[in-house]
Amino acid sequence: MDGMGWIVLWLAAIVLGVLALMAPLAAGVAVTIVVAWVLMVVGVLHAAAGLHAHRAKSRLAHFALGFLYVVTGIYLAFAPAAALLGLTVVLAVVFVTAGLLRLIAWRRHRGERGGGWLLFDGGVSIGLGLMIGAGWPASAAWAPGTLLGVILVINGISGLMFTLALRRSARVRL
Repeated sequence: MDGMGWIVLWLAAIVLGVLALMAPLAAGVAVTIVVAWVLMVVGVLHAAAGLHAHRAKSRLAHFALGFLYVVTGIYLAFAPAAALLGLTVVLAVVFVTAGLLRLIAWRRHRGERGGGWLLFDGGVSIGLGLMIGAGWPASAAWAPGTLLGVILVINGISGLMFTLALRRSARVRL
């Protein structure tokens, strides 16, 4: 992809991120549906691989995995609200766990330059995890979509700035 293609990609990420921030519930449901379809496709591929497996045990494992993925995908596609509830709990646990791990890292590096950033990161992560968890199940309406929006906007801006910097440095070298 040329430089302009990357610029368009990063701008699209920013626009999609802003849209996700404006409608976090819709963004969360959209992500759930995309994941559902991916699981169903992977399930079909596993079943197809089972048709070509040479051993009966391998064949059975592929069919079992394929069945599991397809059934899970169908469930997510037809029950996205329930999937969002589960995803929100996972996000809360991940944030709290990541925050605790950052605090452990901070204790090991607190005397080093910049170690305070680990403390900051750990505190923010734990705070977000507790906020999401304490607000559950209502937080399922905003947390996954909002986090997706923030990630898309940050990735879009950083990718755009990096691409523009590369273009500027390429022109300077010419």
